[in-house]
Amino acid sequence: MQRRNMWELVLNELFHSLLGLTETDIEVYRVLLREYERCGQPLSVNEIARVMNKSRSAVERSILKLLSAGLVNRRVALLSSGGYTYVYYPRPVREVKEMLMEKLRDFYAKAREIIESLDRVIQVEADFTAGSSSQAQQVS
Repeated sequence: MQRRNMWELVLNELFHSLLGLTETDIEVYRVLLREYERCGQPLSVNEIARVMNKSRSAVERSILKLLSAGLVNRRVALLSSGGYTYVYYPRPVREVKEMLMEKLRDFYAKAREIIESLDRVIQVEADFTAGSSSQAQQVS
């Protein structure tokens, strides 16, 4: 159980850091994964909200973020009473892994660039501070 909790913490942190997801977004994603695996059918926002005992609007906000992040797909489902609704299903794990790896590579490249330029940034700030001090002395 302890190992599972550690993996969940790491995965939550990755989803938060790389995709900007909140705890609720991640919880909605986990419910969608679990329920899709269990029944093999996409779920509507109402169905997810019912399983989670959350408001429809909270689930809908999270679903929109999950769609934007590329973790879920949606399709139109026709209602027996007429009309339609959207239903949602998780993207295949292989695709999610590839996407997360790409985002991690992008993050690593940006972080590396910032770290490598750190000495230049510090020098610019030092020069600016020195210039401000000498101007202040000249005014006095």
